[in-house]
Amino acid sequence: MHFAHLPAGYITSKILFRRFHKTPAGYKLFMFCGMAGAIAPDFDILYDFLFDNSQGNHHEYFTHIPAFWLSLLLISLLWLLLDKHSSPSPSSAVVFTLGGFIHMILDTCTGPIFWLAPFSYTSYSWHSPNEYPWDVAYFVSWAFILELFIIWWAIFLFMKKKASSL
Repeated sequence: MHFAHLPAGYITSKILFRRFHKTPAGYKLFMFCGMAGAIAPDFDILYDFLFDNSQGNHHEYFTHIPAFWLSLLLISLLWLLLDKHSSPSPSSAVVFTLGGFIHMILDTCTGPIFWLAPFSYTSYSWHSPNEYPWDVAYFVSWAFILELFIIWWAIFLFMKKKASSL
């Protein structure tokens, strides 16, 4: 995915905020954490450009290992269960780490992700190679349609919120 991570974070946060409405996390903080988590795995691109001279695929860094995000998600869920709604931090951590984990799922649509790492470094991807050059191939794939749908859904939810506040 290239463009849908942030909209996916918005959708996730918007849906989950209703579920977490009893937590002390305010709407803006909750939305920010969910959207930041959805793009957080791609912060490794900065490292790739600044320190690794773009030598490899940034999906090989720990920030693109699903076990990393799943571990953080489970820890934050445990924290949320133990917290008893006294702090905004656990629910913010849950939505942040869930955004990171959803990022892994979305990236599997378009590129290799190491779902079994650190036990196996076999890459998995739902994207099939095709006969078009790489710069055209994405725009004629089902993943691009999925990405457009996610963006449309986020815009729909945003506009629905705007319309209800009028």
